[in-house]
Amino acid sequence: MQRVIQNERGFSLMENMVALVVFSIVIIFLYQMLFSGRMLVETGGERRMALKLAELKMEQLMDAGYTSQGADGDWTSINMTVGNHPMIDPSVLMDDRGTLDTQDDLIGNMTWTVADTTWSGGGVTTQCKIVRVSVEWPRICPNDNVWLSTFVAP
Repeated sequence: MQRVIQNERGFSLMENMVALVVFSIVIIFLYQMLFSGRMLVETGGERRMALKLAELKMEQLMDAGYTSQGADGDWTSINMTVGNHPMIDPSVLMDDRGTLDTQDDLIGNMTWTVADTTWSGGGVTTQCKIVRVSVEWPRICPNDNVWLSTFVAP
């Protein structure tokens, strides 16, 4: 008859502790990866929204035309006079996050700058305006921004 020592069955306390530490490190690493991925997706979505807003504003300004003027109170203005616009409130709601609570809304600033320019070449002088549309967010402390530039001729 063979004798079995009782201490040889199962895992020791030290083996269990090492396994727990290794498992904890793996879980923390996976959590950080998921969190980082989520932040990248969210930031990319915000960048796409800002770019789309800038594109829509640029199209609106080009459609309004070279000599467009008007009230310059907020981002809905289509003022194409030389200078920085809008003069009063540049804030724009980029995303309401799908909730009724306004605390989680993503609000940015949309501005555009118009400058006159002319150049000559081959006996022809061309006059146009350079328009640069910029969207920055969040409004409180802008971390990200996108901008587009174009020429608008008379």
